[in-house]
Amino acid sequence: MKKLSRRNFEKAVKFIHAQAREVDKRLFAYHFEGGTAVSVLNVLAAYQNNDGGFGHGIEPDFRLRASSPMATSVGLQYCTAVGAAADHPIVQGAVRYLVNTFDAEYDYWPATYENVNDEPHAFWWHVSGLEPPDETRWPNPSAELVGYLHHYAALVPADFLARVTTRAQANLTSSSIITGDTPQKYNVLCWERAVPYLPDGVGTAVITAIRRTFAAYNAIQPDTFEELGVLAFARTLDTLLAQIAPDAIQQALDAEIDNQAADGGWWPGWHWGQYEDVWPVAQQEWAGKITVETLLTLRNFNRIGLE
Repeated sequence: MKKLSRRNFEKAVKFIHAQAREVDKRLFAYHFEGGTAVSVLNVLAAYQNNDGGFGHGIEPDFRLRASSPMATSVGLQYCTAVGAAADHPIVQGAVRYLVNTFDAEYDYWPATYENVNDEPHAFWWHVSGLEPPDETRWPNPSAELVGYLHHYAALVPADFLARVTTRAQANLTSSSIITGDTPQKYNVLCWERAVPYLPDGVGTAVITAIRRTFAAYNAIQPDTFEELGVLAFARTLDTLLAQIAPDAIQQALDAEIDNQAADGGWWPGWHWGQYEDVWPVAQQEWAGKITVETLLTLRNFNRIGLE
């Protein structure tokens, strides 16, 4: 079994310390160096606005300072990664923002708003008018956000939580698999992030839908999900994809070890195609974040050799 050598692990750590955003440095410290959740949350607060939502480029591919549901989903990914409790002010603000920004007419959260166009962003984040999504576009980010609201249900009005849960169930029953043209793989990822927090019946239905969706890909290979890669769906041994496509996961882990750059980091495999003066900043932020995620995944699969 191929493992990341101690030397290359240390190179990656140096890369994170030198190049990553402070929030990703502290998340790395939380997972690998005895760092605290408080330390992560203290830095995360800089990305939160007075309305409780997140912005300020926390999603590196759009630099919007104002809040958006998509950026708030990223903020809550950090919160849940360190076990932030419902009584933490950051969590309370984020939940308040989500309750306040739900589109009650069409039952969804838009990923971003037209103001995303006012600041540098990847071309795929450009908004040319808001339109209610059909079922193929609803889950990203709405499904993931419903999951977080269940996780922090003590902060959510019961009638509101019931409403968004019913809407999520309607999306699930609209098709036997998770569909999507935004594309499909990101819808699957949003549902997968929601699963740990959903009520048993809904969570079971999601797992069934994800299983059917993976089966529709036939033989899953390391490159099946293109820029996401299979490891985006298999960060730990107990994930569904790790169980149903173990060979693809092991091959992807081998390739990931080989993909480490000479500087010690792992870099994004995409490009904005615009804002060439700002893209390098986002690219480096992504590299720091991806490197932390990669080391955590490799450790979860016992692929770091520190003997």
